[in-house]
Amino acid sequence: MTLKILLITLSALFLISCSGRQIEIMDDNGKVIGECYAGVDWHFYGMQDTIDYMLYQCAKDSIEQGYALSDKSLLEKDFTLPKPPKDQAWNKKIAMQHYKNGAISEQKLGYILAAIEYEYMKVAWPAQDDLITGKINQAEFDRIVKKAKYIWLGE
Repeated sequence: MTLKILLITLSALFLISCSGRQIEIMDDNGKVIGECYAGVDWHFYGMQDTIDYMLYQCAKDSIEQGYALSDKSLLEKDFTLPKPPKDQAWNKKIAMQHYKNGAISEQKLGYILAAIEYEYMKVAWPAQDDLITGKINQAEFDRIVKKAKYIWLGE
């Protein structure tokens, strides 16, 4: 019985901490010409706001070119990030401290978490491609990712 309760609890925890969503990008005739997908795992605060921010970042160029989105609510949101504390840059550790102290809302926390993870991905993914193609070695890759991860997480 205890094992069953544990499995149910873990399953529920997994389901509430993971989410994803997709939007379609359409031309003037309503024809789907692309899509954006964003998902997060083990993200307990600001999860939907993180997903919205990531979807908006993905679709931003298409919006600027005049294409339409299947989820128009993204166009109505203000994705402006709050200014980080003086002489610091946002990272997960600082953002969580400010959220827990009430200095930023859960929505803005979600946007910050998405923005800093996005910056991490812009460094880590090309580094992984460079490693695969032999442009850098494993030690260089590890150094690049470690530095980017520290900037992202703050630890």
